[in-house]
Amino acid sequence: MEKHITEMIRILKEETGLFEKLCSLEKDKTGAIVDHNGRLIEKISLEEEGLLSMISSLESMRLKQVEACMRHRHVRSGHVTLSDVAATAGRPVSDNMILLGRNLKEVMVRLGRIQETNDALMNDNMEYYNILLSGLRRTSSTETAYGSNGKEEEKLKNSILFNQTA
Repeated sequence: MEKHITEMIRILKEETGLFEKLCSLEKDKTGAIVDHNGRLIEKISLEEEGLLSMISSLESMRLKQVEACMRHRHVRSGHVTLSDVAATAGRPVSDNMILLGRNLKEVMVRLGRIQETNDALMNDNMEYYNILLSGLRRTSSTETAYGSNGKEEEKLKNSILFNQTA
């Protein structure tokens, strides 16, 4: 088996593993969002950034392997797909590559669904907090009075937000 094909298979397997880890982290993030745990969300997001950086690096390596494979086989094409590369390989190898590609796509679709759910949860949480804050702001008012020095002073009245934080 050609070294470019072997390397692409290794990269596809590694990318699938990394996307599986991303799915797991996104599921953890769902729990953190529901629990309103901002620190955990931040920690998970940092881990995800590291995984995405690794995936980006692997994807660059995979594209280089595709180009090298197509040059080696003297195939000229503008947009080369995994099916195109698999078609140049022998039968059991091409079937394996197609299967790996399908598995990767399934994991990516699953990740996309989880991310959509998390996005909706985050937006709902932000809307909830905005409603709370606007309600707290409406209930507070200022009261004007004269201070001990005879000057007019404004005091915050009925401010739940400021009373709780004090």
